[in-house]
Amino acid sequence: MKKTTLLVILFALVFASPSYAEWENVAKSKDGTTFYVDYERIRKHDGYVYWWLLQDLLKPTKYGDLSQILYQQGDCKVFRYKILSYVFHKQPMGLDIGESSSPENPKWDYPRPGGGQEAILKSVCSK
Repeated sequence: MKKTTLLVILFALVFASPSYAEWENVAKSKDGTTFYVDYERIRKHDGYVYWWLLQDLLKPTKYGDLSQILYQQGDCKVFRYKILSYVFHKQPMGLDIGESSSPENPKWDYPRPGGGQEAILKSVCSK
C-alpha cells in the first residue's frame, strides 16, 4: 500500500511540473535566448490570461542559470503583462529542480514594440 501511494504522489509531482510541459517555441532574442510557451496550460480567468514561459539561455547568467520558467499574467485588452513567479534553473530547458522566487507586488509592464515579449503576449492572447 505504501509503495502504491508513493508512486501516485511521484507521478503527480512529475507530470505537474513545468519542466515536463509541452513547450512550443514562440520567439528568439538577438542574444540567443529562446522563448517557449506551454499552450496546453494557458488559462483565462476574469478577463486575464495566465501562462508558463520558458526562457532557454545561450550562455549562463552570472548565477550559473541556463534557463528560467516564469508564470505570467496578461491583460489582453490593455496589452500588458506581469510576472507572478520565477523558477531559476542550472540546466537548459528547466530540466532540474530549480529555485523559486515571487515578487511581492508584481507590477504591470508593457511589451516593447517588435520585442520577444510582444510576440509572446500576442501569441497567448490569441489562443
